[in-house]
Amino acid sequence: MKTRLASQTITPLGTILRTLALVSLTIILLSLIRFWSPAGHLVQQIVATGFWQTLYRIFHVNSALGKEQVILFGMVFGCFIIALCAQLIFLALKSHFWTKNSTCHNEPR
Repeated sequence: MKTRLASQTITPLGTILRTLALVSLTIILLSLIRFWSPAGHLVQQIVATGFWQTLYRIFHVNSALGKEQVILFGMVFGCFIIALCAQLIFLALKSHFWTKNSTCHNEPR
């Protein structure tokens, strides 16, 4: 079994495009929370858990504004992590299936 080494060079344009895709996907996920009611209800259920109450105590949040800020941070962070995972999965699938030098199907048995 042969292992492939990453022979692709990372260009500044590629980095900029990946960053724009990551930010765009994060904004799309945040928009889903705002405009798609099942996603909004899911966030409300998550925020009502004991974990969030513990976060409020850890960060000494007592005001409604402070709670909203913690919730907003959690939403942005969660959407960013989901977008990052989606992008990494896409890049892995792309490098596996769409490279011209893919030798997965040409290996001798």
